Amino acid sequence: MKTRKTLIVLADFQRWFLISFVLYVMAFVSVFAVGIYAYFQIVAKNIRDVAGLLSQTQMDLIERHLQQGLYALIALVVMTAVIAGFYALIFSRRIAGPIFALSRHLDRCIENKKLEPLTLREGDLFKDIADRFNRLTEQVLSDRR
Repeated sequence: MKTRKTLIVLADFQRWFLISFVLYVMAFVSVFAVGIYAYFQIVAKNIRDVAGLLSQTQMDLIERHLQQGLYALIALVVMTAVIAGFYALIFSRRIAGPIFALSRHLDRCIENKKLEPLTLREGDLFKDIADRFNRLTEQVLSDRR
């Protein structure tokens, strides 16, 4: 089985897909992180309300843990965005690769003035469309004879 040597085959489509996917994931994870942070702020406020029972050292420890939790949530959002970007690039390549192959194949058919069957790599998306194209090619070629 042949493999694609390049990661970017349809730059405009892949850029759009990558940006859209990462933005959607970032929005979801950010809303989730804000919700978690807000919940812990409420818990910390309740703890502060009973602060007379806690020493200043314990209150400082609670504040430090809240701040560390915020940094951990920010790191989670950034790491999720990086992972989402990586997978979006891989997935967009699985979509863009067959489209690019079809486009290149059609250009070759036009250039050679000859209709030929299209072959996609095993596991590529749109394999069923390539099979339909090949059936059409066979029908057109048999009608010419």
